[in-house]
Amino acid sequence: MAPTIKELVQDAFGPYPDYLILNPGWCPKGTKLPQLRRLILEQDGQWIGLDTSERWVVAPTQTASFSPVFFYGVLLIEKLAWLSEAGKIFLTEELNERDTNWGQRTTQNSRKSSQFRSLKLTGLYPPAPAPGTNKIKVWIRCEKHSPAMFMTETTYPRSLLLNSKDRKRSYEILTIDRAVYDLCRNFLERYRLVGLIKEIMGNPDYHLEPNSAEVDVLVDGYLNKHKHEALSHAVIFADHDKPPTTKLRLRHVSHAEVRSHFAKHSGWLLALYLSGPRKDCPIDVRAWCEFISKVRVAKMAPKPPPSQNWGQTYDDDELWASDTDGSNAAIAKTLQKFGGTAAKWEHKLARRMRKESPPPRERRAKRTRDDDDDEPVIYYPPTFDSDFSEPSTPGCSDSEYDSDVPSVPLPGILSHMYNPPTLRPGRFIWDCPISNCTHSIDLLNLRPQDTADLPSYASYTAVYVKEKQYGSLADEQVQWLLCHLVSLHYWRHLRIEPNRQKKEFITELAKRWTANSVVGSRD
Repeated sequence: MAPTIKELVQDAFGPYPDYLILNPGWCPKGTKLPQLRRLILEQDGQWIGLDTSERWVVAPTQTASFSPVFFYGVLLIEKLAWLSEAGKIFLTEELNERDTNWGQRTTQNSRKSSQFRSLKLTGLYPPAPAPGTNKIKVWIRCEKHSPAMFMTETTYPRSLLLNSKDRKRSYEILTIDRAVYDLCRNFLERYRLVGLIKEIMGNPDYHLEPNSAEVDVLVDGYLNKHKHEALSHAVIFADHDKPPTTKLRLRHVSHAEVRSHFAKHSGWLLALYLSGPRKDCPIDVRAWCEFISKVRVAKMAPKPPPSQNWGQTYDDDELWASDTDGSNAAIAKTLQKFGGTAAKWEHKLARRMRKESPPPRERRAKRTRDDDDDEPVIYYPPTFDSDFSEPSTPGCSDSEYDSDVPSVPLPGILSHMYNPPTLRPGRFIWDCPISNCTHSIDLLNLRPQDTADLPSYASYTAVYVKEKQYGSLADEQVQWLLCHLVSLHYWRHLRIEPNRQKKEFITELAKRWTANSVVGSRD
């Protein structure tokens, strides 16, 4: 039996070079770009992905030494006008060859199919095609001309676009072949993060200015976005006798998971924004470098098997240069893998940091000094809780008091007491920020010595945390216990018992702080 037209055209034809099969005058622009499916990329006879072809943030100067990149895709021919005259001839021959081979395979009507019947493309593309008319799909081979664009084109804000060298023709990529999809994951994730950052920067709820976005703000922005999407997620009901095929709600996304995505591509994002103009840079470069140094600590910390690749990209088998040193010079060596030289990246880092505003502490100090140029800088004693009242009995003499009270700590230690405790990126562990102190608190594995000094009324909260009854670190009881345990550890640094000498220590601390409050005047 002779095959049907649907059977003959169900598989894609080709592959054919785009300059040979497509009409040179057909170069659609705007919102009507040709669409390709099952994208495949090739270089030097090997399949590659967008991670390889788009690995450069700064393009190399000697591009002639690199082999050209070709991409393949399946194009649905909507009109015969899309084809060149040669293309019509090639497709007609392949269509009739399929018809002939089909008859030979079936061993029925093969002579009639091959000798007395000739199919033409005009039969597939009548002047007034009916709905559902069968059309030809063709594998085309294009030479890649310029960098791929993903979620960066205003006309196609959610699409992947590739440009061909022939006629500078642009294609919208609908799907990527599964054989190379894993080789494109870094590229896709990176530009999804770029799109997310752009969306958060444009959100009026955050009031973000250029060069001001920090990682925590971006993480919170994504979690809020995910929360709204989860609330508006459509509930799809299945038949009463069938199990539901669609999840009724979006899965939970943790703060650590979002930070992990930013950590994976923190170096690439920094390179991308440093290579562009400063007015278009959304991130705070100084804070971003600090985040990269925290990524270094988290990547080197021991982790359980499910999180062993925290902060690493899919092809990142080696440690970054900044994994052993958090300085700008080491970060510049890490950025070198995205193009350019380490010296140029270090120069860009230094120049961008000079143009940015100073850290918050320096800004506060500047405002203090600018209030009165002639006045000395005075550091006032810390304000403690009002529950600590004055002693009812007269104090001892200075000589007697000095023998019992520990020495006054450095103001640097006290400065840590004013900052809320922060955990390792993606972990439930707090590390003491004081120099040469190796103490840490693991909320997932609280030790008896961690909770030994807790008051009796806090025992229930400790059990609550030990049994992991909370949903997230934002839980009020978890935050209360963490702050309490950190405070107890700081009191040990001050060499006093948390429940006995505190009142006397505060009195002496305030007295000695005031005596040494004038530290100098402005130059």
